[in-house]
Amino acid sequence: MMGFKRGVLIIVASVLPGYLGSSWAVLHLLLTPEHKPMTQTPVQLGFPNTKSVWVETSKDHIRLRGWLVPANQSRAIILVHGIHSNAWDCQTPDVVRAYQASGFQVFLFDLRAHGGSGGEHIGLGLHERHDIQAIVDYLQTEAAIPPGSIGLHGTSYGAVVALFAAADIEAIKAVIADSAYANLFDVVGGELERQTGLPSEWGVMFAPGFELMGRVVYGFDIDKAMPLQAVRKIQQRPLLLIHGQEDEILPPDHARRLNQAGGPNTQLWLLPGRGHTQGVRLVPDCDKPSPLREEFLRRTTSFFKRYL
Repeated sequence: MMGFKRGVLIIVASVLPGYLGSSWAVLHLLLTPEHKPMTQTPVQLGFPNTKSVWVETSKDHIRLRGWLVPANQSRAIILVHGIHSNAWDCQTPDVVRAYQASGFQVFLFDLRAHGGSGGEHIGLGLHERHDIQAIVDYLQTEAAIPPGSIGLHGTSYGAVVALFAAADIEAIKAVIADSAYANLFDVVGGELERQTGLPSEWGVMFAPGFELMGRVVYGFDIDKAMPLQAVRKIQQRPLLLIHGQEDEILPPDHARRLNQAGGPNTQLWLLPGRGHTQGVRLVPDCDKPSPLREEFLRRTTSFFKRYL
C-alpha cells in the first residue's frame, strides 16, 4: 500500500508542474489583449470640443487614457468597449453622437491593457471596477456631475465590466449591458478555442489551474468573476440587458439568466439576427451598419433619458 501511495505522489509531482505551467500560459494568453491603436482622432470623427484626459486608479495606479465629450447637461454616460478594441473603435462614434445630441456628456476610455492605457492584462471585470471608480471620481470632481446622474453603457466584455462596477459604485444610477456573459466558465472554452486552437472541451480541464494561477499570479479570485453575482447586487437600479437572439459567440441564454437574477427594474431586449453586439455591429462587421441601428440608438438613449 505504501508503495502505491508513493507511486501516486511521484506521478503527481511529475505532472503537476507541467499542468500549472500550461494553465498559466493559457490564462496569460486569454488575459492579454492587443493594444489596438486609434485610427482617427475625435476631431476627425466629428467631435471638435472633446477633452483628452488621463485618470489613474487608486488601487493599482494604472493610467487610463480617456476623452470627455461635452454636452449641455450635468448628466454623463461612461462607455465601456469590448475586448481587443479601444474607446473609438467601430461604430462607437454613432453611439456618442446620439447621446451627445440628447444632452448627455460622454466619457470614453481605453480599458486597461487596451489602446493607449496602461496595464498588461485584463482583470475579468474585478480589477476594472477600480477603473470605473476613477472615472466616476473624475466626473464628479472635474465635470461637476452629481451622484445619480451617471450611467454606464458597456458592450460585450465592457458589459461585464459595467455590471461589476455598478454593483460596487452607488453613484452609478443606470446601466446598459449589451451582450454580456453570465458565467465566466461557460465562455472560457470558446475563447480557448478561438485564441489558441485548442479544443473548447479543454476549458474544463484547465479550470482548477486557472483558479490557482488567477489568485497567485494575477491577484483575483476567478470564482468571484461571475456577472450573475454582480447583477444580484445591483437590484433596485435600472438595468437594460441587450442581446442577440442568435448570438453565436455568447448564446442568448446568458442574457436570460442575467435577467432572472435582476431586480424589478431589470429589462431584457433580445435583438433579431446572428451577430454579437448586433445593435450597432461592433463586431465582427463594424464596417456595416446594422439594420437595427436607429432603433438601438433610440432605445438606449430613451433608457438614459428616463433614468438619469
